[in-house]
Amino acid sequence: MSDVKAEADKSAEQQSSKEKSSGEKSAVEKSTIEKSSSAKIVAAPLDAARFDAKRVAVQMMVGNQFVQPYHFVMTRLKVYGRENIPKEGSLIVVGNHISHFDPPLFAFVTHRPMIYMAKSELWDNKYMGRLLDWLGALPIKRGKPQLSTVKFIRQIMKTGWSLGMFIEGTRCKTPNSIGKPHVGAAYFAKVTNSKILPIGFIGTDKRFGPARVNIGKVIEPGDDLEAKTWEIMDALAELTGFQILERKMADKE
Repeated sequence: MSDVKAEADKSAEQQSSKEKSSGEKSAVEKSTIEKSSSAKIVAAPLDAARFDAKRVAVQMMVGNQFVQPYHFVMTRLKVYGRENIPKEGSLIVVGNHISHFDPPLFAFVTHRPMIYMAKSELWDNKYMGRLLDWLGALPIKRGKPQLSTVKFIRQIMKTGWSLGMFIEGTRCKTPNSIGKPHVGAAYFAKVTNSKILPIGFIGTDKRFGPARVNIGKVIEPGDDLEAKTWEIMDALAELTGFQILERKMADKE
């Protein structure tokens, strides 16, 4: 009888130990899952191999199969001023920003392979981050570009790529307006010795348009970044007919 009782006690002890071990394992797994789900997606590394013929094909495919059909059907997009686009040489393509659909238009309207600058916070969303990597975007902290990113952009632009940027660094939510500018476009034009191509977006924020893209004359790079920034802003205001909300640099806030 005592042997039976001892065997039962031993079995119960083993079961308890097993449940405890299982509980600890579940807790560890839960903790790992929580950490994994809360972790931010890291942008693709600064690898020149990303910006090859395959990336160009991706950008052209997105333009031809998605951007063009969407705007043809929905916004009746018209593009003016393509004669102002230089035949060769890298460009800093700068636009005002009113819609999430604006970035792909840089490559579409210029027919140039394009590096995109996007605020680093967009990579907090893993799906958005992967899409941006796929399209050839690079994360940047507004007002604080990392030296490694600057060097990388210079390297890629030497191979014929252009750089697409928005002067405000974010969408302007005030209708028919351009927000406070950053000096980024003027800065990259200077360090890469590239001409600046201003592009005005009108109506791309309206679902059913009509939308219009006006391409202006190129602006030469210069040493005075603030003065050059306002030259770009004035060009964008003329191309869009929009008002400049405040004649104050965003970088000085």
